[in-house]
Formats: sequence, C-alpha cells, structure tokens
Amino acid sequence: MTQVMGGAAALGLGGLCAWGLRQPASYVPASSRSTMAQFGGKAYAERVRWRVGKTYAYLTAGLAMTGATAVFAFSRGLHLRMMNMNPIAMAIGGFLGIMVMGGMTRATPYENPAKLAYWSAFNGLVGLTLVPVGMYGGALVSQAAMITACIVGSLSAVAACSPGDQFLNMGPMLGCGLGVVIAASFGSMFFPGSSLLMNVSLYGGLGLFGLYVCHDTQKVLYHAQMDNHFDPINNQIGIYMDSINIFIRIVQILAMNGGRRK
Repeated sequence: MTQVMGGAAALGLGGLCAWGLRQPASYVPASSRSTMAQFGGKAYAERVRWRVGKTYAYLTAGLAMTGATAVFAFSRGLHLRMMNMNPIAMAIGGFLGIMVMGGMTRATPYENPAKLAYWSAFNGLVGLTLVPVGMYGGALVSQAAMITACIVGSLSAVAACSPGDQFLNMGPMLGCGLGVVIAASFGSMFFPGSSLLMNVSLYGGLGLFGLYVCHDTQKVLYHAQMDNHFDPINNQIGIYMDSINIFIRIVQILAMNGGRRK
C-alpha cells in the first residue's frame, strides 16, 4: 500500500514538475500592472475578474471530475486489481498517460471543442491514479478532501490579496525544493522503510505545494491581466496539480496519525 501511494505521489509530482514552472515570457511587475488597471478602468477590472472566475470554475469542475472518476472506479473494484499490479509500472504508465493527455490539452486552442475532451481525459486519468486512496476509508478521504479545500482556498486568497509578486518570484527556489521532494518520493518507492525519505516527501512536500498554490495563484492573476488570448483551462492546471499533491499527502498523514493512535 505504501508503494502504491508513493507511486501516486510521484506521479503527481512529475506532472507538476512538467507544468508548474512556466514563467511569464516578458515579465511586468505588480506595480506596473496596478497602473495599467487604473488606466483600463471598469472594463479592464471586469475582464480580469471574469478570467479568474472562469479559471477557478474549471478548477472546481476538474477536481469534481477527478473525484467522481476515482469513486466510480473504486466502487467497481479497480483497487483490488491494482493491488496485484507492479506499483512502479503502474506509476510510470499513469504518468505517461497523464503527460500525453495534459500535453494535448495544453497544445489545443481554447476555442477548439476537442480541448474539453482532452481535458476530461486528463482529469479522468488522474482520478484513476487516486483509486488506491479509497482503501483508507471514506471517512478519512472525506476529511482529507475538506482539509485540502481549506488549505488551497486559504492560500489562494492570501496570494490573491498580496500587493506584490512575492510568491510569483519564488519559482526558481520552489523548483529546487521540488527536485528534492521528487527524489524523496521516488526513493520511498524503492526504500519504503526509510522514515527520512517518507518525511521529506510528506511534510516537506506539503509545505512545498502550499507555496506552489500561492505561486500558481499569482501566475493566474498575472496571465489574467496580461494575456491577449487567455486560456482558463491551461491556467488552472498548476493549482489543480498542487491540490492533488496536497490531498495525497493529507491522506497519508491522517492515515499515519490514525494508525499511531490505535
């Protein structure tokens, strides 16, 4: 079970590694964007609010789609078949599938209806990788989902209300931390008895992805303000992957603490 969860965590980490470090090509600081907003007037503010709202609507729908896929697959007994599969092969196969669907989602223009199909397949594949989480029990998973929603919502609000680009500028430092957490996550798959690797992957990863929520929130705000052609589906992927990684770690931490109390 630990190996399966380690594979799921590594899968999410790999996805964020591929998508989470995209920086604006020509950076405009927050102070200059505030000036632009003043000159743009009410229409500019309404456009930014609409873009941000659309992004979070897709984020909510994507997470709901992922959860529904995981619940349906678990109810059909897919987790029992997964227990007999090689966790490393399953993680690698899932990673490749998600990368392909994610890449096709990003590459397809927002106006193309096929983008919704690719995006739905991407969310569904992520949901399939979360099927083993159901073995922890519905009560624990529901609690972890609520905690994740509180964490992501609170951090997004903090980042959105920040007057500067402190979190957006943290991309290179977060990338270094991400490399450490990726190494620890893959290491825990091969050395499941290492408490050090597990703690780095769980607690270090939880803190790291919390910061990534702030970083990706400010990145959404940046693109909502600066892009001529805004794509809300592409812009929500970073926060989506942050949420999945936080959820996985909350589940594992709650399961570990519950086991110790018993």
